Amino acid sequence: MKMRISVIVPVYQVEKYLSRCIESLLAQSYSDYEIILVDDGSRDGSGQICDDYAGREARIRVIHQENQGLGPARNAGVRQASGDYVVFVDSDDYVAEDYLEYLAELVERYQVKLAVTGAALVWEKGGTKRVVSLACDKEERLSCVEALTEMCYGKKFGVSAWAKIYEKSLVEKYPYPACVHEDLATTYRMISECPAVAVGNRVGYYYVQREGSLMNQKLEERHLAGLTAAREELEYMRKYYPEAVPAAEFRCGLKIVEYIPRLLGGSRDDKAMFRRLRTEMRRHLWKILRNDRVEKFFRFRCLIICAGYEPTRCVWKSVHWLKQKKGKEGY
Repeated sequence: MKMRISVIVPVYQVEKYLSRCIESLLAQSYSDYEIILVDDGSRDGSGQICDDYAGREARIRVIHQENQGLGPARNAGVRQASGDYVVFVDSDDYVAEDYLEYLAELVERYQVKLAVTGAALVWEKGGTKRVVSLACDKEERLSCVEALTEMCYGKKFGVSAWAKIYEKSLVEKYPYPACVHEDLATTYRMISECPAVAVGNRVGYYYVQREGSLMNQKLEERHLAGLTAAREELEYMRKYYPEAVPAAEFRCGLKIVEYIPRLLGGSRDDKAMFRRLRTEMRRHLWKILRNDRVEKFFRFRCLIICAGYEPTRCVWKSVHWLKQKKGKEGY
């Protein structure tokens, strides 16, 4: 007997992308699933698009609520979910036709509460598209501590809520907080409840890189919730999973490195925020430098951050140019 899957889609100001997302979900090869669209106070036409689809598709339900953020929107969907398992899809992204089917296969084949499939980054500009796969080379079943470690390193999979399937009890026990980087604050706790995690090797999820998305906004104080979550994760590993501590130290450094491209404008505010991040990096630098799993170039970037703003700005702009030239980042 097939498991029932609830697909939860938080929706906010995405009328340009929403239909593609919903159509990709309606085209699934898997049969026993529902789609819950959570309109989180959209002021554009997104809410009406949700209602239009629900009016003609029986498997779609819509929740309208005042704007509360991505985490509470996901939680609202979970409360209404009838499925045994839950899948999250962001409303500006889309999925492969066999996305749900493959996730369900992973759960059944490896007998797990949580499974992950590969994703791809998608850049779209001027009618052209560039896709970069992040899928693993092989399927595998990871122990709890192995999964926590690999999640921190982000090589086989990351912390994002999407590209995963969860037993409903996990997302009920660990609701998402009402802050940015809500997945970083939550995913490791869900994994800690799992004896094992299955990791797939197919690209099933397409993560669209767009200028207006949260991760491309100017860095503000509220965005540093991600660094707070990374520190909390590190303390959790120190307490319960010491084998994963080096990976969690790396995660703290990675979070800082991810912030840097949003601080290259040269303004006084950018430089003040950078100084705070440099202080934090210095707390983790020695552990990162001694970690054999950390690539040499990443260690170099961490060292450069500790050297100061102008060296960091120069290196990051050079890296961005090289990635574009090699087709590994944007256009």
